[in-house]
Amino acid sequence: MDDMIVSAFAAALSGRDAVATDAATLAENAKDYWGFGQQPGLVLRPHTRDEVVAIVKVAAEHNVALVTRGGASNCSAGVMAGSDRVVIDLTKMNQVLDIDPAARTARVQPGVINSDLQEQLAPHKLVFSPDPVSAHLATVGGNIIENAGGPHALKYGVTYNHVVAVEAVLADGSVVHFSADDDGPDLLGVLIGSEGTLAILTEATVALRPIPPVTRSLMGSFNTAREAAETIAAIIQTGTVPAAVEWLDRVGIAGLQQFTDTGYPTDADAIVLIDVDGTADEVDRDAAIVDRVLRRNAVEVRRADDEDARAKLWYGRLHAPDAVVHSGKGFFIGDVTVPRQHIPEMQRAIQDTAKRHSDALLFIAVTGHAGDGDLHPTTFYDKDNPNAAAALEAANNEIIEAALQLGGTITGEHGVGTEKIQFMTKRFTPVEIAAQRVLKQVFDPAQRFNPGIMLPDVSPEEPALPSFEAAVRGALDRHPGSAAQADGDDTTVEVNTGNLNLVVGAAVTLDELSKKLDEQGVTCPAIPTERTERTVGELIANATGEERLEVRHGLLGVEVVLPDDAAAARFGGQNMKDVAGYDTKRLFIGGNNAFGTITSAVFKIAVAR
Repeated sequence: MDDMIVSAFAAALSGRDAVATDAATLAENAKDYWGFGQQPGLVLRPHTRDEVVAIVKVAAEHNVALVTRGGASNCSAGVMAGSDRVVIDLTKMNQVLDIDPAARTARVQPGVINSDLQEQLAPHKLVFSPDPVSAHLATVGGNIIENAGGPHALKYGVTYNHVVAVEAVLADGSVVHFSADDDGPDLLGVLIGSEGTLAILTEATVALRPIPPVTRSLMGSFNTAREAAETIAAIIQTGTVPAAVEWLDRVGIAGLQQFTDTGYPTDADAIVLIDVDGTADEVDRDAAIVDRVLRRNAVEVRRADDEDARAKLWYGRLHAPDAVVHSGKGFFIGDVTVPRQHIPEMQRAIQDTAKRHSDALLFIAVTGHAGDGDLHPTTFYDKDNPNAAAALEAANNEIIEAALQLGGTITGEHGVGTEKIQFMTKRFTPVEIAAQRVLKQVFDPAQRFNPGIMLPDVSPEEPALPSFEAAVRGALDRHPGSAAQADGDDTTVEVNTGNLNLVVGAAVTLDELSKKLDEQGVTCPAIPTERTERTVGELIANATGEERLEVRHGLLGVEVVLPDDAAAARFGGQNMKDVAGYDTKRLFIGGNNAFGTITSAVFKIAVAR
């Protein structure tokens, strides 16, 4: 990189190790977890928000692209540097600034490692809910920009549900504060999961929860994947929400057994690991229900009622990544999400893919978070097989295609990065891509933050959306517009207890919806309990205060008509986890219809007990 530019950055920073140009550091920052990427031209290590601001201003002056990096546990080739780019290594911004046990919040810098935060919270008997398997590597900032999940997201939600506020630096060097309590469109929600392309996080306040006093684990082994999936649905339909529901298939168990003794039965088509937690009375009740439902179809049920037994039961699942790393084999961990009821079809599609490529690949193990339909097919291959690379890419693409055909999405946790960018146009219409491109353009007009990530190349089929863009720009300028429009005329109400979601037309009144929910024996925390003639569309568009917070946590998707040429679009959907693209549906929460008219919505529900 040009010496003048290096000097300009050096002048903006303090500290002996703040600027690095040596070969070893550049090489270390050239890749993510999978080794994808290129060597950057420069590595910067800021210690404060003001230094991040200074970096951004120098980058703007010299038109240099910036790539933020934390623990580098990214699994979607989303940390893509290059000789003309600067990596901002945020690992020096690693302070837990404050823990407030009474408010159950922690204020942290973005470089704090997830597991380090958990250690500091443990004496307070509190925990930060997001628990990705990479918690020992991943930073809290990385959790936020990827909207990380983990095994316990079924009961406790993904990262989005646990971020109270953030401080971030925009592309012009200005500092913004987004909060879950902000009125107007949910810009905090847009920033979460944006893969470092919209702003640079410098601080976050996260919500904490008490560590449950009791946790028990159960395992069911099944002759067929269908029986396993139906059993999971049956457990949830009792009103019991397990803390975790994990899945391993026959091929995965047999494959992992080559590398470590999992202790799992090798003759089962699928096994399901379940955690229930809470007070002693709650766990006694829920464990008895889960045990009873498991025994209807399972060929074997195991219980673990103490920590030693639980550790043994979970060992194979939690230590699978370590076993894989030490196996000496090549491997790739995929990431797709489907509605829960389609897990058996997805498992079958994955194994059909494995058969088609058996000459170049060893096997594909299916593990994942079955409670929310998020599966991680892990493909193994011999590193010295010259055909493996092409077969791996083809197999991964076929798996993603299969997920889309089953109504799923291209990524539930790992993000789009560059790995799945070619599937964005299959997941979204040109209108939906254009709307997301507006977000990038408004937040980062010069395309300076992590360029080339997430969004595909511009297509001539993408329409211009000037009214939508004006609304986004107004929201970012803290002057949200209002263009009152009527709700659509959709009065659909579809309750899906198997997948714990509700599809409802925007014209349905809250009174009508409440009656329908009562009839079906389900609850939806996002829907106010009072019986009024307000519509679902009005609830979302005008949400404020406590109602807005409930809508934020419960909304899975919206169908809308944008203000430009009545262009129809869908953002989000029925998948419980979905981090494909920008979370554009968040604009419509409290957006006063400035971004378009809501025609229908999808919410999380729970079965009444």
